[in-house]
Amino acid sequence: MNILDRIRETAKREPEKKAFVFEDEFITYGQLWYRSGVLAKWIEKSSIGPKLPIPVYGHKNSFMLVCFLACVRSGHAYVPMDTNMPEKRIRDILETVNSPVAFFTELPSFETGDIDIIDREKICTILKCAISYGLTDPDSKYENKKDDIHYMIFTSGSTGKPKGVQITTRNLENYLDWAETLVENKSGIFMNQAPFSFDLSVMDTYTGLATGSTVVCLNRKMTENLEKTVDYLKKNKVNYWVSTPSFAELCLGNEKFNGENLPEIKKFLFCGETLTRQLALKLISRFPYTDIINTYGPTETTVCITAVKITEEIINEEEMLPVGYVKAGSGMYAIDKEGGRLSAGERGELVITGNTLSLGYFKNEEQTKKHFYMDTAGNRAYKTGDLGYVNEDGCVYVSGRADDQIKLHGYRIELGDIEKNLAGLKDVDEAAVITEKKDGKINSLAAFILQKPEIDTSYNRRKAIRRELGNRLPAYMVPKKVILLNEFPMTLNGKLDRKKLESML
Repeated sequence: MNILDRIRETAKREPEKKAFVFEDEFITYGQLWYRSGVLAKWIEKSSIGPKLPIPVYGHKNSFMLVCFLACVRSGHAYVPMDTNMPEKRIRDILETVNSPVAFFTELPSFETGDIDIIDREKICTILKCAISYGLTDPDSKYENKKDDIHYMIFTSGSTGKPKGVQITTRNLENYLDWAETLVENKSGIFMNQAPFSFDLSVMDTYTGLATGSTVVCLNRKMTENLEKTVDYLKKNKVNYWVSTPSFAELCLGNEKFNGENLPEIKKFLFCGETLTRQLALKLISRFPYTDIINTYGPTETTVCITAVKITEEIINEEEMLPVGYVKAGSGMYAIDKEGGRLSAGERGELVITGNTLSLGYFKNEEQTKKHFYMDTAGNRAYKTGDLGYVNEDGCVYVSGRADDQIKLHGYRIELGDIEKNLAGLKDVDEAAVITEKKDGKINSLAAFILQKPEIDTSYNRRKAIRRELGNRLPAYMVPKKVILLNEFPMTLNGKLDRKKLESML
């Protein structure tokens, strides 16, 4: 497909159709196409170097989407940065990208140095003065080519500096050819929960645009009020729920979050974290007529490359839920520690190949060579750092991170193994295990338990949990501390905030 052609066609066919809905505003396809075209023309006339990535800063507002499309329509990649990112992370990104300009749809609370900030007021001036600027033609001759970088998402790096994952327009369009089949390949209403700086948002944003759908965006403030969130989704008749499992777990805390109150939801699409059996069962109970789709894929492989519908049969038969079958055009297999390819069913580090694989990390050849390579079959491949296996039927299972393995008192332990066994105990909804350190060395383990609200608190649950876990695991794998919580802290991206848990010790 050609994603810009798809957006252009919808804008011409249904210019008044809402493309994005925010809490207090919306933008139609006609407005999105015209405004991004005018801004693209302005970029062309500016002094920005050819194909140079352009940072775009803000949260959930229509200017963000206008800037994204303006960048790619003028032959530039965009680099999304969210307002909740730490100041140091934003400075690191700006320094790495080294663009002379950046779009700031919201003003930062810190100095940005010598960079030319194009703020919301200036963007509005450009749009209002399109005729005097000579920018009335909404189409551009510099639109991104297939192998140009479409966007860059910066992810955490082991060196402490973020890594810019380069996704080409071809990567994105290959992904969308498959992604639109997950949502019945027709117009609908998508929920956007993830910030635009998190690649999960690509699933709802671009699948929505590719299918001529409307994307309903949740901002950070709204998600702090579950009742308001549920009412907002009901009002906008959302069909496709896209989020991390943690966000759905959070919403289950509101009794109005059910299929009777939200009958329009057709599918839950999950990515970014492990979907547990417990959560899947609760969703099936609350939403008996809604499909639950589990997916998997790192940022480096363009959002996700596997999918599977989770049913009660799968939940009852599988100890660990599968992440699904690999899409056409991609491949996945497991390797051992020496890099040798493992047979079906053998567990090792997962490797991905195929037509949505990133070009690598921006201005970071060392990290690119470390993670991307040519495999023995002559395919360009990416080492995920995730442990798992592919069974004989081609279904993929992910069982944790390779770097989740720690050494304590001489024993090698995988934290995911402990978490999985904790989650299987009575009255335990979710569990997270982290390490406690002393003088820079791992000294003990601590388990955080998301407890069910209706449990009997008349007995010592901490001791009971440790005792029950001891019946399943060796003593050295039983956490020394057990901490009970009513809810888990989450990061900006809707994932479990392990650093926040560490601060609670």
